[in-house]
Parts: sequence; structure tokens; C-alpha cells
Amino acid sequence: MDAGAVSSPPLTPPQSLKPIDPLIEKLLRVRGVTSAEQAGRFLRPRLSHLHDPADLPGCDRAAQRLKHAVEAGQPVAIYGDYDVDGVTASAILYHTLKLAGASVTTYVPHRLDEGYGLNEQAIRKLAEDHPVIVSVDCGVTATGPAEAAQDLGIDLIITDHHQFDADHLPQAYALVHPGLTGHDGQGSSNPDLCGAGVAYKLAWHFARVYTGAGPEGKLPERYRELMLDLLALAALGTVADVVPLTGENRVITAFGLRRLRHTQIDGLRELIKASKLEGEDIDAYHVGFVLGPKLNACGRMGHAREAVELLTTATGDRARELAKQLHHANEDRKATERATVRQAEQMVVEAGFDSDDQRAIVLAHRDWHPGVVGIVASRLVDKFHRPVVVLCIDEQAGEAKGSARSVDGACIHTALNACAKHLTKFGGHAMAAGMTLPIEAIDPFRDALVKQVNTMLSPAQLVGRVRIDADVALGDCNLPLFQQFQALAPFGRSNPKPRLIAERLVLSRPAQRMGSAGKHLSLYLSGATEQGAAAMRAVGWNKGDLADELPAGACVDVVFQPSINQWRGNCSAELHIIDIRLSTSEPL
Repeated sequence: MDAGAVSSPPLTPPQSLKPIDPLIEKLLRVRGVTSAEQAGRFLRPRLSHLHDPADLPGCDRAAQRLKHAVEAGQPVAIYGDYDVDGVTASAILYHTLKLAGASVTTYVPHRLDEGYGLNEQAIRKLAEDHPVIVSVDCGVTATGPAEAAQDLGIDLIITDHHQFDADHLPQAYALVHPGLTGHDGQGSSNPDLCGAGVAYKLAWHFARVYTGAGPEGKLPERYRELMLDLLALAALGTVADVVPLTGENRVITAFGLRRLRHTQIDGLRELIKASKLEGEDIDAYHVGFVLGPKLNACGRMGHAREAVELLTTATGDRARELAKQLHHANEDRKATERATVRQAEQMVVEAGFDSDDQRAIVLAHRDWHPGVVGIVASRLVDKFHRPVVVLCIDEQAGEAKGSARSVDGACIHTALNACAKHLTKFGGHAMAAGMTLPIEAIDPFRDALVKQVNTMLSPAQLVGRVRIDADVALGDCNLPLFQQFQALAPFGRSNPKPRLIAERLVLSRPAQRMGSAGKHLSLYLSGATEQGAAAMRAVGWNKGDLADELPAGACVDVVFQPSINQWRGNCSAELHIIDIRLSTSEPL
């Protein structure tokens, strides 16, 4: 049904909300918000909207075991993943257990030497001093390491959110996962939690169990304050891991982003300073494109233990030093990524992997850096609009390791499962995965994956599409309306920034290139209104090459995101161009 259908009754808001603008109402309906109650929860998220952590399958058993460990003085090891989600999940549990007086160690595997997830050698090493090991953001497929922990008499608590085979779950003391069914036969009320979200729920429930607060009780002030502060870390993981920003995830992210400005975690404060975001209203964009990449960079280019240290024990000069290191590592990562993307794009075209009968791409190279293959895969997905696997060949080990990224309509985990006979191991979810395979299996794997994905996608689905929420008149676009759009934030997966279309606009002056290299586009557009002509500035990032095709007087249709430009204390409405075409109709 059209989100703006006439038959839909208006969303009369609760008394706590101002009247909803018709365009905002339409955008809400596009996002599945169809009642006044839903509108209130969406536009005014509250911490009371968070679900009871005891509802998360396995959470109570895990919290009780951690309570016993603290009371008995048993050291606990936290075994995390090396991405933002894993790093923040590790920090969440670390700070919570430390507040309770626990002896806590963090461990994160080396991306290149150990690879993703639990590994048996690390489990055996940690078992020498830690009777309890908690995994975060990994472990749900680690049957071998779990068996080793059991043989060693170690209580392994696995917390994860990735996809799993229900017939081959690891035998752990507790398995905390939003996709499982609890002892009451019910699943999680939020199956879309990321690893940091799962860790936050466990930390919260542990705090209740350990302090005796109970489900309805109020946490002691220091625990309550910590839980509020840890929302900042949970928000970092939630946004960076690209899980749906709806429901409970929206609450976590909304409150966590606000908390970032006031965080009590020294290392996080220094990272914000090093990113020149101190005093700013940090939003999901800053997490996804500024803070997140820095936290990821050391794991990609070196060792993620530095990111874990930054968010756990680092203070003062050490925190400042680590924040600078992460910044430099990210600069190195960007340079390596750009070079690899250029080479990979050339390989795709030369091999004909961008044809309609090749609906998946598998690339492998001996000289690529393993730390950037996931990002490179994402860039190639953006360009070629199909699932992509990027592999690094290790001649000495006789194997290739890599990452996959996918598109809507092709669950990459399902596709890999269909090709499992060619893989040594793999894991992930619908849109992203990692895998290892023998070098000699690369070509057979490519053939099998292409064959499988060809059954999942049609040639018509290989074309990039621009999703449009609503059409608007340029005269209706103004600063007050664009400010109202902010109530829809935080933006991300399942709640993207609004994309609007304005048609038959006229360029009031020739389009111009802007930026030091002329990469970007600057336009001044006008459109007719009942009161006369309306005019507004528009910018197109990385669209500078279009400037020569857009002379003064040209009539265009523009798909854009509403934006607010802030400069020297002044605010103005601005259009951020997503797509632009010459109009087939005359201007109004």
C-alpha cells in the first residue's frame, strides 16, 4: 500500500507530541509506523521501552554464573572479536564486571594470525588461569573450541548474534543468543541485537542479579550510572554492525549517541577529541564514518587489543597515545583500501565478472592486505550491485581467507552454506560473512557460488536502485521542516535518511565543481510555488563530473536527502543530491 494512501487515517499523536507534519507522517508509514502509539514510541523513544534482559535466551544462566565467579574470586576472561561490535562488547562486560570487583582479562584474536572467532589454542592458554571464559560477538559456531573448554573443565559462556546451525550448536555452559529459544519456549523479543547489544543485556542482567535488585528493582546508583554510560558503547556497536535501527535497537542507539558527549570512559573521550568531535552532537553518521573506522583500523592493520585497551583500561597520556595511533592506522587503512579497490575493479571488468550471468563476484590475490578485504567487498557491492567475496591468498598456509558482502535478496550465509563443501570454515549473517578455503578450491568455489546466487537474483536485480520515500515541492522545503526530520533519527539500516524527489526544477545558474579537486557538485535550484519562485542550494558529493552537463536554465528532477548546513553559527536548509536527471517535462 502507498504510505501516503488517502484511505489511511491520520496519526493523531499522543498529547506529549506536537501535531505531525503530513510529510513526516508519510515517512513514518513508509517505515511501518501506522498507529499513534507506534508514532509516539518512534518519535519519543524511552529507556522504559528496552526489553527485560532476562527475556534474552541464556542470559539468566550466564549472569548467575558470573555472579558466582565474582563472589568466589574466580578470574574471568572475555574473549572478543576484532571489529567495532566485538571491541565495544568486550568493553561493556569488562567495565560491568570490574565494578563488581571481578578479576577480568580481555582477549582478542589477531585478525591475520588467528582469524575470526574462538580458537582452541587461545582457549587452552586462557584456561590456565581463568575458570570462566565469556565470548562476545563470536562463538555460536565454535563447536571444537567449546569441546576443548569442556574437556579442560572450563565454564564457557558464549554470547553471540551471528547465524548458526541449530543442529550443531556448541556445548557451552551458557549460550546467550537472540536467535535461540529460551527455557520457556520463547525467543528473544529483539532478534536483531548486535554483539554489543547482547553484551549490554547480559551486563544489565548481571548487575541486577549481583546487586539483588531483581526484575522490578532499581539498581544502585553507581551501577545505574554505569549502565547509562555503557549505552554509548552499545550504540557504537549497534550502528557499526549495521543491524536494524528499529525497536529496541533504536532506543539503545538514540540514548547511546546522546551519552557519547558525556562519557566517563577516558579512552572514548580521547577518541572523540582526536576525531575533532568534542562538543558536537554525535550522530550515526559520525559513528559509521568517523569513530567506527578508527576503532576498526587497528584490528585491520595491526592488533585490535589496542582498541580494547583504549575502551577499557587506558587513561591520561596512554589514552591520548592510543587515540592517535588509531587515527594513523585508519589513514593507512584508507590508502591501502583505495589502491586495492582500484585493482579489484579492474579485475572484475577484465574477467567479465560484471555480466548478467555472473551474479556473484569472487576475487583472490596474493598481495592484498587481509585487513581491508571486507571494506573492499563493500565498495565492489556498491559499484556492481551483487554479492562479492574478496580473498587473500596465503601461499605458505595453502589457503585463502576473506570476507563477503551481499545485497538484499541474496542471503550470503545461505549461499555459502550451499557451497560449504569447498570451504574449510565460514560464518556470518545475511549481508556479511567470512570464510577460509584451500587455494585449489577458489575456482570451484567461484563457480558454485555464482551458480547458487544466480538462482537467488535476477539480472534486473543487478541494477542499483534509488529508493524514494515521497515527492515534494521545492517551496515546501525549508529549515523548520528539515529540523522536524531530525525526530526520525538516528538513521541507519531499516530507518535510512529520508529520500525525497523534487521534479521540474530549474538551475538558476550553471552547475559548479567544488572542493580542492573539484570532486563535488554545487547547484542552485529554483521551482515555482503559489507565492512565486523558491530557490535552494544543493550539493552532490563525488558528483563533480556532472557539472559540465548542467548549464543554467536546465530543467532537472532531483532525488535528495534533506540536510541542515551549519556554518559560523548560522543554519540553512540544503539538499544533498542522491541522483539527478534531466527532466522530460518543462518546468512548472
